[in-house]
Amino acid sequence: MIIFFEILLVVFVVTANLIGFLVFKKSKNLYLAALVILVLAVLFGAIMSILVFSILKDAFAAISGLNLALFLFYNSMFVLLFAIVVSIIKKIKKYLQEPEQW
Repeated sequence: MIIFFEILLVVFVVTANLIGFLVFKKSKNLYLAALVILVLAVLFGAIMSILVFSILKDAFAAISGLNLALFLFYNSMFVLLFAIVVSIIKKIKKYLQEPEQW
């Protein structure tokens, strides 16, 4: 049963990242992709908690849903940090190419 929940955890993480990637490809905005992954962390964490609770009938089983939400939260923070670094690099490149506009 544990293997099933671990596979489900991986499927939810991959799905959230794919949805975030598709949002990024459509909007070209990394900040929006990070926000979408953060919202999916809450949604998928709740789904996982309800699913595990309904299967195992144990209140402590909801912790696995919170664990999934924590993974996706860290993931969205990583994407946000990546977006900030990319924005800083773009500003520096723009400054190096045309310093008189600053």
